[in-house]
Amino acid sequence: MELPKKDEEVPLPKIKEICEAYGLHDLWAKIEKDPPPKPFKSDGCSLWVNSWKGKNLYSACFLHDLKYWAGRPGENVERLVADAELLIHVARLTDSTEMAEAMFHGVRVGGHEMFKQSFSWGFGRST
Repeated sequence: MELPKKDEEVPLPKIKEICEAYGLHDLWAKIEKDPPPKPFKSDGCSLWVNSWKGKNLYSACFLHDLKYWAGRPGENVERLVADAELLIHVARLTDSTEMAEAMFHGVRVGGHEMFKQSFSWGFGRST
């Protein structure tokens, strides 16, 4: 499935289609039950590169952004799972753990909701 482009607003029906295509059924149920008030846009690999050694990392970052957008304050375990899934996705895309581990540590530190950035956990719900 072709994902929307970087910084493209993604409507809920398209988010549902993406969640179904990637097996993110629990994520879609969460979004459908309580959609974040802010529209979803992915900035790709926030403050990072979208490709490495000829490998495109955008799909991993897009799906990670979707999980972060839908996050709720205090969902520490869900955030850890989203970050671990990013690590695994990047490791598979690159056939290496080097970039995957660097990105994992970066999002663990820089993606915390307390920073209230446009890419922080729960950015679709932040005021």
